[in-house]
Amino acid sequence: MIITENILLLILIVHFIADFMLQTHEQAVNKYKINEYLGYHISIYSLCWFFMTWYIFNNIKYAFIFAVITFLCHFITDAITSNWSKYYFDKKDYHNGFVIIGIDQILHYIQLYLTFKLILPLC
Repeated sequence: MIITENILLLILIVHFIADFMLQTHEQAVNKYKINEYLGYHISIYSLCWFFMTWYIFNNIKYAFIFAVITFLCHFITDAITSNWSKYYFDKKDYHNGFVIIGIDQILHYIQLYLTFKLILPLC
């Protein structure tokens, strides 16, 4: 199995839903503290990917591996970028705050793409 346009579109759509639509306001404004809010956000995000990749791979083991990799990478990325963007937003430097959010999003997309690239050949 190879990465197709459908997989790339899926990455964009599922990521948007899981990272933005399902993230609560409380999680978004408090996750920089690396407390339960970040954990809740990352858990919901990874659970979305677990179910989606279980459907795609038709293999619960690979879906679990995908979700664990995604959990760890997303946690590390958000722990860094949420603190970094907060620094700029607190200074009312909205341009650079949103640049950091853009970097955060690119890192998430790269991680998802590379994880698919790693696991798809095994299916």
